[in-house]
Amino acid sequence: MKIREYISQKLRAWNITDAQLEDISLGIDLDEEYTSDNSQVVGKAMISVIEELMLAPYMSNVNENGFSVSWDYSRIGQYYMWLCRKYGVTPDNEVVAALGLSTITDKSDIW
Repeated sequence: MKIREYISQKLRAWNITDAQLEDISLGIDLDEEYTSDNSQVVGKAMISVIEELMLAPYMSNVNENGFSVSWDYSRIGQYYMWLCRKYGVTPDNEVVAALGLSTITDKSDIW
């Protein structure tokens, strides 16, 4: 599976666009095969996409002529925090604040 396909499928619930994929292609080759060797780099790229998704405006529901579609973005924050922990990335303070999440930072080493 190509990295482009992997990221698109993992984030399909949040309607990731080709333009968002192209933004992260500066750091990785999206047409390369996804392997365990590049999973760390791909995970960090997914984190950057989620950060952009959370800070950008988005539609949460559409209603036209009796047809209604809605998207639930509430779980993306938990997914973002999980990815950050998994890949050892410090969560961005702006993103955490936008998500309405709080974090605990261990400062016991400075006592």
